[in-house]
Amino acid sequence: MSDAFQGREGKPRRRGPRWPILATAAALSLAGCMAPGGGFDGEEGCRPQLTSFNAAGDAFLGNARRDPSGLLPLGTVPTNFGRSAETLDAELRQENAELDALQIAFDALLYCRWIEARLVRAELAAGRIARPVAESRMAALRSRLQRDLTRAQAVLDSLEQRASAREAALEAAAPGTREATRRARAETGATRRVVAAATVPLRLRPEAAAPEIGRVPAGQAVTVRPAQSGFALVEGQGGLRGYAPTGAFQIAERTARAVAGGGPLRQLAATNIARRDNFAESLGLAREAAVSGFELAS
Repeated sequence: MSDAFQGREGKPRRRGPRWPILATAAALSLAGCMAPGGGFDGEEGCRPQLTSFNAAGDAFLGNARRDPSGLLPLGTVPTNFGRSAETLDAELRQENAELDALQIAFDALLYCRWIEARLVRAELAAGRIARPVAESRMAALRSRLQRDLTRAQAVLDSLEQRASAREAALEAAAPGTREATRRARAETGATRRVVAAATVPLRLRPEAAAPEIGRVPAGQAVTVRPAQSGFALVEGQGGLRGYAPTGAFQIAERTARAVAGGGPLRQLAATNIARRDNFAESLGLAREAAVSGFELAS
């Protein structure tokens, strides 16, 4: 194809250079590989999980794309908490769904990071990489994990701000919700002391397939608190912390308790609190696991 075209006077004119357009397209393509903050991370091994987690967090941090109509960012949880019970009901349901997606994405990213760390240790033990290389890779992993945890904390802060902002509207739409949810939170967060009858593995997340991050020796006293999915959050001496099946200690599972006489809005508020608490728990445990789980054996 010729680079010339006919002008209005019939004289040939030259097209402008194409390289600015190509350069712009290339820059846009590379933007999807940029780490938060603008740094290019060509060694990111958990790109799909990181992309999912960032997208889920955008719903609460206000970074989602606008929809074609321009009315509401795609995937963004509404913040217009009016006094209408129907409006609050719809908005809490959407936020709960977004919280489920956020938790799943965060769990998947943590698991991927943990597997990466295990792989570095395994390659070092097998003599496939030198220790300086392993130390460099593990340091990069810790840096990525800290970036993930910083973003997770920002999302959690936003969640708490949203909850605080809508508290008055919830109370007006369903009087007694504030006290009922406070009481439900206290009841579901109750802890008790138990003694492990046998050695109990502790896991990073309340899932049977989650990485093991520690063990409770037989005969050791620990504090347990009902969690989710049939697991309990276990805490012991020396900073020991993780999840174990409730059957190991015979305690009840934590669930969002129904609030008598409060109707569906109160129940939605209780389930929202349970989801936020679960995310906060997983963030706290990930911070602790980052200390010991991303180091090389001496």
